This record gives sequence, structure tokens and C-alpha cells, in this order.
Amino acid sequence: MNRLLILLLSISLAVGAMAQGRSIPTTSEVQEVQASVLPEILPDSVKYRFPLFNGLSVSTNLFDPVMNLFKWDRANYEATVTADIHHRFFPQFTIGMGVCDEVSDDGVKYSIKAAPFFKVGMLYNFKYNDYRPDNFYYLLLRYGFSKSTADIENMHYTDGYWPEYGPTSVTGQDFACHWIEIGGGIKVKIAGPVSLGWELSFRPLLSKGDAKYGDPYFVPGKGASKFAFAFNLYYEIF
Repeated sequence: MNRLLILLLSISLAVGAMAQGRSIPTTSEVQEVQASVLPEILPDSVKYRFPLFNGLSVSTNLFDPVMNLFKWDRANYEATVTADIHHRFFPQFTIGMGVCDEVSDDGVKYSIKAAPFFKVGMLYNFKYNDYRPDNFYYLLLRYGFSKSTADIENMHYTDGYWPEYGPTSVTGQDFACHWIEIGGGIKVKIAGPVSLGWELSFRPLLSKGDAKYGDPYFVPGKGASKFAFAFNLYYEIF
């Protein structure tokens, strides 16, 4: 009987020691518990589920560089810093450079060496009070500016009186372009601080500066079309 009591007491002490060793949860465990108990519906007195400043992330658009590797002779390379305000408003600042060395089907070559561009804007999250904040869809609005110098070679043209004339070239054509971007997208968390996003935007050109020979074919930061697709890779800094 004494041996049985000693055995039971030893087992009780071992279980107690194990429980005591696990009594302090890790940060990730606390976050998981908090996420699991977030109410789906907030009280009427609470406007925002998340704090005023809810984090900072850096991102880049992978679509242009990947297409440049396989097909395109033009691309924009960019980096964006995004702040999270109440998980509703996401102010952004983008800096990058655009390059183009493309030849059209009729032999006209359009070249722009690395030219800088800048963008400022904001994303608006429609699901800002969702108790599952990792995945959401958004509306985007941005303003962009770039200054570039283009060389156009092997041009042929016809006017109203003379026959076709050429080839001719225009070198050192300066453009100072302003445009806006309006569209929407989706952001999805992959693992840890890494997320991916897809977006489609309409990008009308507002101004091209004092250019004398028509509109630019390619605008660094904007692209060669009024519509653009982006595939973004995000990394949450904190």
C-alpha cells in the first residue's frame, strides 16, 4: 500500500511539474487565442476593430519583371511602402524606374533608358472590421509622375501632300508625365508576414509635358496601355 501511495504521489508531482512548465503561453499562442475569440459583430459603441496604426509593409509588383524575362522588352521595377490605418485605409508611397527597348511590327524602335517614377495613393479595404483580417479586397486610387527621355528610330510617315517619307528618327524626346490610377484588387495572406495581391487598374494620362512629337508610347510607372495588371508580393515589417 505504501508503495502504491508513493507511486501515485510521484505521478501527481510529475503531471504538476509538466503543467507548470507550460503555464506561460508564447506570443503566437496568445495571438491565436485572441484571434479565435474576436467577436463577429462589434458593439455599436465601437467603430473600429483594429487600432489607428496597425502596421507597415513593403511590396513590389512581380508581373512586369517576370513578363520582361519571357516576352516584353519593357518593364517597371518598383518598391512600395504601405501603412495600415484601422485596417481600413492604406496610404502608399511608391518609387521605381521604368525601361523600354521595344521594336514594333513595322520596325519602329522606341527606347527609354532607366527613368524614375513616383506614386502616392491609398487602398480602401471594404472589410475593415472583419474578424478575419488576413484576406480582403480593396479599391485603389493613386497619382503618378515620371520624367523620361525617349529615342524613336526608323519612323516612316505620310502627310497630306507628300508621299511616304522616311526613315527618320527623333532623339532626346523629353516627357514629363502625370497620370492617375483607379481600380481594385485582392490581398491574401500566404504564411507569416508574407502576402500576395492581384489588382487591375485604369491609368489615363493627364499630361505629357511639352513634348512636340505626339504622346509617349511607354510611360515609366504607368506602362504602355491605359489598363494595367499587377501581381504584388507583400512583406509585413511589423
